[in-house]
Amino acid sequence: MEQTTALRDASVAKLRSIPMFSDMSGGDLDTFADMVQLRRYPKGAFIVNQNEMGSSMYLLVSGRVKVSLASPDGKELALNYLEAPAHFGEMSLVDAEPRSADVIAVSEVELFSLDAKDLSAAIQINPRLALSLIATLSRRVRHTIARLEDMAFHDASHRVMRVLLNVATASYEARGVPVIQGLTHYEIATLAGTSRETASRIISNLAKDGALATKGRKIVVDLIKLRERLEGE
Repeated sequence: MEQTTALRDASVAKLRSIPMFSDMSGGDLDTFADMVQLRRYPKGAFIVNQNEMGSSMYLLVSGRVKVSLASPDGKELALNYLEAPAHFGEMSLVDAEPRSADVIAVSEVELFSLDAKDLSAAIQINPRLALSLIATLSRRVRHTIARLEDMAFHDASHRVMRVLLNVATASYEARGVPVIQGLTHYEIATLAGTSRETASRIISNLAKDGALATKGRKIVVDLIKLRERLEGE
């Protein structure tokens, strides 16, 4: 859908803030901006619903979302938390299968949606998009395998450290700082498959050992020390 000049200019500026698109030419960004639609969601909104057919993928510009599964009796299993810049929803575009999980806004969220019909054209404009999709799918498979291994063979301490290391490493790769921000101890516990009390105790012990430091609601992780702790186990 064609956008007005003002809306397109705003979209171009937001797209340029995403590392994947930062070095695209102005003309290519204008073309890509015409393919995507800027959307905003309030905290708690469902962006993707499990088992629904999907026709769009999403580029997260700001905010944080939770990827989770829900059982028929209302229990929830948090699979991951994604923080901008990130993308999700591409699986249904690739395999034409229903959505595999819910994606819920855990803060106010701003994102671009890209329709399946425009995906091929978008990749022709920016081939790095295809590489990014492949890399993301690969990481998610590896993440799932590692999580299954942790659940089967490792205790709660190892699982909590694994979650902390994964989140802090993602933060370091995206922003250059190994900091965990916006995740509560309860949310860390759900990702690790343990209780909030257990996760809090483990985090406290890691802080005493110098593997991380808590600063208000932030957790600053020493990636080397935490990785050594995991490998030592």
